[in-house]
Amino acid sequence: MPDNKKKISQALKEHFNYNHFRPGQERAIESALEGKDALIIMPTGGGKSLCYQLPALMLPGITIVISPLIALMKDQVDGLEKRNIPATFINSSITPEESASRISGALAGTVKLLYIAPERFYNADFLRALKDLKVSLFAIDEAHCISEWGHDFRPSYMRLWSAISAVGRPPVMALTATATPEVRDDIARQLKMDNPASIITGFSRPGLQFGAIQANDAMKINIISNTVGSMEEGGGIVYAGTRAKADGILAELLNQGVEAVGYHAGMDSEERKWVQEDFMNGRARVIVATNAFGLGIDKKDIRFVIHHDMPGTIEAYYQEAGRAGRDGKPALCLLLYAPRDRYLREFFIKGDNPPPAMVLDLYEALKSIDANPILVTYATLREMLSHDVPEMAVGTALKILEREGYISRAREKNGNAYLKFLEDSRRFRGLVNSRAKRRIEILEKLFNYFDGRLNERLDLNIDEAASIIEVKKDVLTRALRKSADEGLLEYEPPFKGTEISLLKNVSRDEVKIDFSAMREKLERAYEKLEAMENYIYHFGCRQKYILDYFGEENPGDCKKCDNCLVGGGYARKNSAPKRELKSGKSRGDRRDFRESDGSKSSGREPAVKLETKLTQLTTYDLYKEGKTIEEIAKERELAEETIENHVCFLIDRGMIKEIKEWVGDRAQKKILAAIKTAGPEKMKPIKELLGEEASYREIKFVLSKYKKDHE
Repeated sequence: MPDNKKKISQALKEHFNYNHFRPGQERAIESALEGKDALIIMPTGGGKSLCYQLPALMLPGITIVISPLIALMKDQVDGLEKRNIPATFINSSITPEESASRISGALAGTVKLLYIAPERFYNADFLRALKDLKVSLFAIDEAHCISEWGHDFRPSYMRLWSAISAVGRPPVMALTATATPEVRDDIARQLKMDNPASIITGFSRPGLQFGAIQANDAMKINIISNTVGSMEEGGGIVYAGTRAKADGILAELLNQGVEAVGYHAGMDSEERKWVQEDFMNGRARVIVATNAFGLGIDKKDIRFVIHHDMPGTIEAYYQEAGRAGRDGKPALCLLLYAPRDRYLREFFIKGDNPPPAMVLDLYEALKSIDANPILVTYATLREMLSHDVPEMAVGTALKILEREGYISRAREKNGNAYLKFLEDSRRFRGLVNSRAKRRIEILEKLFNYFDGRLNERLDLNIDEAASIIEVKKDVLTRALRKSADEGLLEYEPPFKGTEISLLKNVSRDEVKIDFSAMREKLERAYEKLEAMENYIYHFGCRQKYILDYFGEENPGDCKKCDNCLVGGGYARKNSAPKRELKSGKSRGDRRDFRESDGSKSSGREPAVKLETKLTQLTTYDLYKEGKTIEEIAKERELAEETIENHVCFLIDRGMIKEIKEWVGDRAQKKILAAIKTAGPEKMKPIKELLGEEASYREIKFVLSKYKKDHE
């Protein structure tokens, strides 16, 4: 064993130029060299890839690596080739001919690592082509995807056991960053691992500071802007729950001069590629994205990850938040939330878990269509059902029927749009709202380019048209839809649907689907959502809550999250923090934000001044020192209106109970009377009733206190 350790260390230096292993790596490599199965749980940025890359170079034959991420495969292969390590990948981005060529190369021994997308194992011919490979190790990245108990279950991972068997049952290495004890057990069971070595290095990320702030959408934008503006170095990620929200946040940041880009699944692959490259190379400081962004991203200097909306699970949240601070320096993980965030998550849960009756009704609807194969859109199928479900649920139900062998689906089909102008271009300016200058410009460009052909019904490729007139596809689509609503043109959006072949035609009673498992999956989804929501309302250390969730033994408090800093967190309704911030504490005192390793301060400023990011708490700190709103705004270099919004937030949290210093008793009575007359929903009607008798600031503060008192 000592000799083996020496060889491993030499290989580490020779191939990767590292002198030391990170925690758990050496044990994982030894397990692979000894021919043992291993289940490896390492935090994001913990160095999982080295656990299979290094033994691949020391073992005879080839190492197969399973990854669901095309971009990650390419990045890792490119990185290995730069180190003169022979590697290649096979996924949907290459042609069948190139795939066959790469398998031939693997058979000839020209590569040591072969990355494969799990979807390839649906193809029986592909599986047969792998049988002659001499495979020494079968590594599975993102292994939690095989577990239906996990947060990111992928049916394609269920095919992995057949692939492992096809290549002679080599030692299996399963790796993930996020897995609860039950998910870990399920991974081992699904992969039929033989007494696997369990290597768990812990989930703790001591450099991360966690916080959660309740805010409406307007306040969320304000907090995001303040956070981005107060960062002196590094970049960050802002996660949004929907594409529309991501676009809105991006627009706001761009208006403020922030170098930001947007990323979501609705963008084409080339656009996503250059957006990601701009962020990774530092040309864009902030990326605003849905959860489509992030897997496999290894950018070291991410100083903050902000969630505009509550994620659906602790696993997803910790994975996304964990993209911050991979260089070991302090970083902020801030979650903004509103009670209605839960509705969005429930919408996604319903889309991912259609009721059994709906699955059966969909099967009946497919049988009723007089065609096979059937070319149909999700929207059409939804209209054929009596259930009030999102289109997403239709897609999920089709996946269930496909998995059980009742239907098969070809690739998604996309057609062209149909367009016909009903008005001459010279009349656009008179018919379209004069403020819609951009839309007028788009319509005129279309009309001029197609030289009058749009007066007849035209078959139009939206992507090509957007490229020709140099606008984004979604901008063109919105312009056409709006103009169609106003009667300027006829527009039918591109067909987007699927080709379905009916494989079995049986009665409803003969359909055999495990609906009890579906109900269990739905219950688990709601349990995970409850755990996520409980994190938000948790009174104790936030990182400890996460570590407890993942089953880590005896985790301590982080000493730096928002709850740790105010001594126990906030009660949900009327209670103030159990321990107020000391009024004598100066803004420059950052001791609470040092690494919680027990070391003394060196007297130097930390690389990132994290306490300025929990922005309302900083305002509260200065308020407790007796400073006015004007003084706080000047010291923090923020607008007075921003500080007013912080005060409203602090009133809502119960941290500021009296507002007499800003609004006298008589003025409060007048404003309260106006609130009762006009209602508390909007300030403008209240202001109109009061006129010059009260300022917007006074109304804001009284309104916040009124809402707090009437919770």
